[in-house]
Amino acid sequence: MTHFKSLLTLSFIALLLGCNTETSPKYVLFSGVIENPRGEKAFVSGKDFSHELTVNADGTFSDTLRVDQGYYSFSHAEMTTVFLSPGDSLHLALNTAQYDESIAYTGTGAAANNYLAKKYLEKEQLTGDYKSLYLSDDATYVKKNEEIKKACLVLLEELKTTDPDFVRLETKNLNYEFFGMLKYYESSHAYYVENPNFKAQDFVTQPLEDLDVDNDSDYRIFASYQSLVAAEIMDYNTLMAYPDTLTSVINRIKALKSENIRNGLAKSLGGYLSPSYEGVKEIYSGVMEISSNEEDKAALTEKYNRISKLFRGEPAPKFNYINYAGGKTTMEDLAGKYLYFDIWATWCGPCIREIPYLKEVEKKYHDANIQFVSVSIDRLDDFEKWKTFIADKELGGIQLYADGDWKSSIITDYAIDGIPRFILVDPEGNIVSADAPRPSNPALVELLDDLVL
Repeated sequence: MTHFKSLLTLSFIALLLGCNTETSPKYVLFSGVIENPRGEKAFVSGKDFSHELTVNADGTFSDTLRVDQGYYSFSHAEMTTVFLSPGDSLHLALNTAQYDESIAYTGTGAAANNYLAKKYLEKEQLTGDYKSLYLSDDATYVKKNEEIKKACLVLLEELKTTDPDFVRLETKNLNYEFFGMLKYYESSHAYYVENPNFKAQDFVTQPLEDLDVDNDSDYRIFASYQSLVAAEIMDYNTLMAYPDTLTSVINRIKALKSENIRNGLAKSLGGYLSPSYEGVKEIYSGVMEISSNEEDKAALTEKYNRISKLFRGEPAPKFNYINYAGGKTTMEDLAGKYLYFDIWATWCGPCIREIPYLKEVEKKYHDANIQFVSVSIDRLDDFEKWKTFIADKELGGIQLYADGDWKSSIITDYAIDGIPRFILVDPEGNIVSADAPRPSNPALVELLDDLVL
């Protein structure tokens, strides 16, 4: 009997523990109301997580999200950062007409998210124009970013007694964001002063020397850390110094202890898969060896198979798009001249920064055997915005509207992962480069001088 009672007691305890496990919240109740909604969808995304929300006609939405604690992106027309923690019941209010300024949260978890909304506005005000910031000298740049970090810590101070767990995480996040700004200075300053040989002073880069790039838990939580690790291990300039550096990058990723980070970096490395990059085969084989994520590997294989059809001399994929001047235009309509395509969108900052350079290139080759074709991937509901933008900016060349966002045929056919993207096609409709130099890159003029003059 005693043994039986003991079993009952143990069973009861196990049942209680089981109930506690089941009732312990593993999800976030996320709801909101959007004034002036832009479409019927919103998205919450993070590392290895993506969820589509339905936005009702009155702008309301509500859903249950099974997420780990951490930082996520909420997207609807624009994007904002949210901090989600299992057990939260969070309500968001925003107005797309005054997006960032209108964001307000109520409910469980509201304090942390209202801080993030204030933080964004504070950083935006203190940062000012990014071009001016990156044009600063080394000392001024570091001092400004220290000022920004300190201002954010002052905002965070208010939460110390109410949400110490978030304060701990956000303090680390601010540090990673600061390190990120230090990391991006050299390449960004070099770009804006048009000096690829620029080197930042030691006091800018020294804090990064002791950065731990193999912290699995931080990689799961902080997008700022994910970006920093990627930039530290495989920055663009290093990868472009093919072939020796590519082998070094692949070996460095292989040596990491965290499978999660190896998979994340392998996926990022796959993003460099481009028909104009000499190391296409090496990247593909490297990622296939490094990654244990079968879904990522399948997607990369599909992309690699598409890219193999985009090498120089291959027939350029066809299209049939709306022309700003009226009617529709196909690839066949443009045959007989070299074609320089600019794949862009009105919401794309880097695309817009290339416009003045593109105008100069168009002017230089106005009478040459080449046509300049801009293809917008703006969404269908931004059609009028696209037309207004062309008129206001007095854009030249042939202006086409793909009307498919990231599902446009020109995006899928040319394996495009990011814009702006530039493509050069010969008079016979064959690819010269499916990833041609940007207008701001002097290499474009060198290429076109050889071909069209």
